Amino acid sequence: MTKSRCISSYGMDMTEYATFFTYAPLSATTCAVTGCTASDPVSLLIPNRAPDGRLVTAVGDRAFAGCATLRTVTLSDSVEAVGTRAFAFCTGLLEVRVSSESRLSSIGDRAFMGCERLTVLRFGALRGLSTLGRNAFAYCTRLRNVMLPEGIRELPPSLFEGCTALEYIRLPEGLTTLRAGVFSACASLRAVNLPSTVVSIEDCAFAWCASLTDLHLPDTACMISASAFMDCVRLGDILKVG
Repeated sequence: MTKSRCISSYGMDMTEYATFFTYAPLSATTCAVTGCTASDPVSLLIPNRAPDGRLVTAVGDRAFAGCATLRTVTLSDSVEAVGTRAFAFCTGLLEVRVSSESRLSSIGDRAFMGCERLTVLRFGALRGLSTLGRNAFAYCTRLRNVMLPEGIRELPPSLFEGCTALEYIRLPEGLTTLRAGVFSACASLRAVNLPSTVVSIEDCAFAWCASLTDLHLPDTACMISASAFMDCVRLGDILKVG
């Protein structure tokens, strides 16, 4: 059995399976996965524990960046953080799997940027997820549907910039701020329902969303940048309040 075959074999002993990853200690009891020993992994299950017994609580910065062969990633429930550029430009990545019991709380800057085959993000059940990094999903050009959990209060700059296939986004109640360029150049986005808790929409937040025709603004006070909806050519004067 080759190493790349083992890396995608979910039925093998997990203690043995864990040896196909590399690790960096974070504390006496925790560590981060920093990569794997296979040259062409197809499917990764990030383990709960390293061979030395440390709990895996993070996927490290740039751990799998540019891994074009990777198709699926399953994060174990112990993983709390996905680091900067951890899976950036994994151009074959189709799916990121997390369970409703996941402890995932943060996704770093550009973590999944350029994952051009990723189509759906099902994070709606992750009540602990509260921090998303800038450009985290930018230029995921086949991403169509996104569900975000209630714990998200702010969408960072350029979070979904250039996601040209994005059609549906569920924004959580409790969201207060949409930072600059968060949905810029999302050319397929047609409708946006902003929660009543939103108080600020920054520069170019929805700029160049050429298909946007249906916008529901909150009926409470909200600061909207003059360029927030720049070149939304189909939006016209149909802004809906309430």
